Amino acid sequence: MVPDIFVSYAHVDNQPFSGGEKGWITHFINNLRIEVSRRIGRAEHYQLWMDFRLKGSDELTPEIEQQLAKTDMLVILMSQGWLASEWCQRELDIFLQTHPDTVGRIFVVEVDSVETASKPERLHDLLSYRFWQQNDRDEIHQLGYPVPQKTDAEYFNRLVNLSHHLAQSVRAAKQAAPVVEVEDKPTVYVAPVNDSLFSQRESLISELRQFGIDVLPQNNTLEGNMDRDLARCSHFVQLLDAKWTMGIPFNQHFSADAAKKPILQWRDPNLDYMREGIFDEQKKLLEGKTVIASPLPDFIRRVRDAVLPKPPEPEPVERINGEKMIFVHASQDDFERAYQLAQVLRARGYGIALPRYQGDATRIRKSIERGYESCDILLMLQQKASADVVEDYLSDARAQTLKREVKPQILICQDDGAEELFFIPAGITMLGCNANFDDHCLEQFLAEVEK
Repeated sequence: MVPDIFVSYAHVDNQPFSGGEKGWITHFINNLRIEVSRRIGRAEHYQLWMDFRLKGSDELTPEIEQQLAKTDMLVILMSQGWLASEWCQRELDIFLQTHPDTVGRIFVVEVDSVETASKPERLHDLLSYRFWQQNDRDEIHQLGYPVPQKTDAEYFNRLVNLSHHLAQSVRAAKQAAPVVEVEDKPTVYVAPVNDSLFSQRESLISELRQFGIDVLPQNNTLEGNMDRDLARCSHFVQLLDAKWTMGIPFNQHFSADAAKKPILQWRDPNLDYMREGIFDEQKKLLEGKTVIASPLPDFIRRVRDAVLPKPPEPEPVERINGEKMIFVHASQDDFERAYQLAQVLRARGYGIALPRYQGDATRIRKSIERGYESCDILLMLQQKASADVVEDYLSDARAQTLKREVKPQILICQDDGAEELFFIPAGITMLGCNANFDDHCLEQFLAEVEK
């Protein structure tokens, strides 16, 4: 099988710690493989290639060179060991030589802190996935080291983010569809931050991209032409804390203001920025009129609402079964389409409920349970979601709705190309769809629920 993903790493980074059986990289790749498989649908739908046999002193073999030439994606586990390894550099050279178009094909995972100047020049502008943190004493700690634990939330958050982007690239490559940049795609400038705000910036970027909003600069780096990037963006977004960082946040804000860009800034509502020891310049910035003190998910929603064009108000229509409540349920991968579908139903006079994917797991779960409890009709959507995910939703829905005295009607709106379901409880109606609910499913849906 032709590999989809080739993993380039230094064996010195994969030594088991204190007599353990597996090194950090083996655990990392196993977790990544599981998460990518879940997002693609099946483990056998893609191939990840990693050589465990070589030792640090071995040469590159013809087999490895063949795999590199055939693979679609290269995942680099960047470290001081990787930079010092001649055969790791050779792996990168072979991939670059055999892949003229590297857009969306190279993923850099920072195992530890590496200066940009130390990296190969071709990797300078690529988005990096940082698996280390710096504490208040400027000490670097590798996430999930030596073995990731269930409590290592930041490690798993970043791994999920990487797997999401990796799975998207694998699907795009399998469809032989080149990545096309949409010229009018909404784009915002998210100012680079210090290490204490790195995780918040990653969360912000991840959620904006799920709604089709692009972000500049891709990397959390101050290098590059800020004025040039600002000119391509509709808004300037900045995350703030009490750190002055040599006046960089203030200068970023000044540049955005001079470019006459709408400004959206965030700080933690619990931040005590009036205490002693904070620069007056930073205090002034934190007190600005464009600073929003709120939970981060609420701020992200504010950014999304400000950036995305407002949909036209639906024309008033005669209300149909106006007291009926419809829970439009979908995975996070299908949420954008579920949202659009819900607006169609709302315009026809139905009450709607949607899962809420911003915020922590408790908030998400509460929104789903509220949908189960309040709906007259449960409409499950499957377009990109794997069968495993939808089957879990159906099992959960069945268990939840069996507790109710009046059971809701359950329908599944499934695209022609969606993965086949092998768990379908009795009494569920299947609607054959083809990406456009208005054209293909709406009349079927109305015929079922308005009998």
